[in-house]
Amino acid sequence: MPAGELLNSGSKKAIENNGWALRFSVKSSELYSGQAMFILGIAIVTLTLIFLWLGKLDSDAALWSAGSGIFLSLIGKRKSIIQKKKTRLILSRYPYWKQ
Repeated sequence: MPAGELLNSGSKKAIENNGWALRFSVKSSELYSGQAMFILGIAIVTLTLIFLWLGKLDSDAALWSAGSGIFLSLIGKRKSIIQKKKTRLILSRYPYWKQ
């Protein structure tokens, strides 16, 4: 049994290709979680500013909320940049992989 047989999912294309994987992704879940953290941080800052403008939030709470939103978005952006660099490094080592 060839090593690719372990990747056989039972689909028609995999069976025709003797069980070898035809497509896979080099993007990790870290990239997606970094993007989600960035968007969530921006949403927290936006909601904080809206509630502050409506008078539903005092300035101390708004400062803490906006600060945590900014911190979360910075961490998410940093994580996304690091993962994109890792993806580029992997793809440069194996140029025959499709993006």
